[in-house]
Amino acid sequence: MMNIVNRVWVVLTLLLAIPLCTILLVFPMPTLEAIGLQSAALLDFVSRLQWYVRLSLGILFAVALDIIFILLIVLEVRRPTPKAIRVKKAAGGEVQVGVGSIADRLKYEIDQLSNVLRTKPKVLAKRGGVVLELDVETAAEVDVPAKAEQIVETARRVVEENMGLKLARPPKINIRAVPYPSTPRYSGPPSPPRTSAPAASDTGLDVAP
Repeated sequence: MMNIVNRVWVVLTLLLAIPLCTILLVFPMPTLEAIGLQSAALLDFVSRLQWYVRLSLGILFAVALDIIFILLIVLEVRRPTPKAIRVKKAAGGEVQVGVGSIADRLKYEIDQLSNVLRTKPKVLAKRGGVVLELDVETAAEVDVPAKAEQIVETARRVVEENMGLKLARPPKINIRAVPYPSTPRYSGPPSPPRTSAPAASDTGLDVAP
């Protein structure tokens, strides 16, 4: 990020300096006179402002410039996150493994475990080694402690044994088990339909008056 900012800053500075220097060197007298006139006009404009307006504008521009300069200093001083890690066990040369390659290998190996549905690894390269954080989605019926131990061991084997790297600290595992499917609630057998008693005329019996 800082390299891009530096390049943009240098390009803009050079694009601005080339025409200004050319005009100043080719036409020094008119250029200096124009700069003097502009400076006098600016001084006259500032002197016409009220003192509190000048003070407010000065504080506003000073704070804005200070924030920009502080951000540039922070970006310049801050060390970028390394994108590759050196293999400790390599002999006869220097071998580096990209952080993306480590994440892809971990995702492939852990996805092969039973009851693991999806894995999202986060890999950081630190001075002490590799820092891992794994977001794992598992089936609902999984034994979480046993599965977490299996995932940690798989991650350690992949990083330290298969790829020749070193873990800075034990991996952090975030397990999310998918919920069980909801089942319809049993409400008992359906009740038989209620029928009304037949009328006397429907039974074929005579009713005495």
